Amino acid sequence: MSWVSQLITAVGRTPLYLDVDWSIIESRIGITLPSDYKEFCESFGAGEFSEFLVVHSSSGGSDSSLVASLDSDRRNIQQYPIVLDLYQPYGLYLPGMEGGVMEWGTSSQGDVFAWLVDRSESAELWPVLIREEVGDWVRYDMPMTEFVYRLLDDQSFDCVGGFGATESGPSFTSFS
Repeated sequence: MSWVSQLITAVGRTPLYLDVDWSIIESRIGITLPSDYKEFCESFGAGEFSEFLVVHSSSGGSDSSLVASLDSDRRNIQQYPIVLDLYQPYGLYLPGMEGGVMEWGTSSQGDVFAWLVDRSESAELWPVLIREEVGDWVRYDMPMTEFVYRLLDDQSFDCVGGFGATESGPSFTSFS
């Protein structure tokens, strides 16, 4: 059973089977995205887990809040170059770069969830990074969907950020 399937079961939903135009989205960000992230977007669409975690997703077609987040990061560093310090020691991934931090989610507490992109590796191997509102990046060597599942539904998972699985289980609220 995939991590996306486990997330679907944990929140008591059925997959949406959205038609997402990955060729357009990936051309806009300049890199192929992990397959579990694509499955996640097609299954969940845009929404929020447990009033805590928003994954930059897609509502179908060429819509992508991941692209919007990357565009926002790019504008921020152009206007305020000091913002680049937030991405150290890895740097911020921008299209055409070999690697760096690419944000895929945020929390209601200001935590940032990201991949450590490395063009020399398969996207399936990109580790997850998390940074609390202030602080250093913490690395988790697992796919994004495994991380989200463990964060929300695995009470034994030790994660920074002050949030974790609860006895009541996770929920998902769609934005559409």
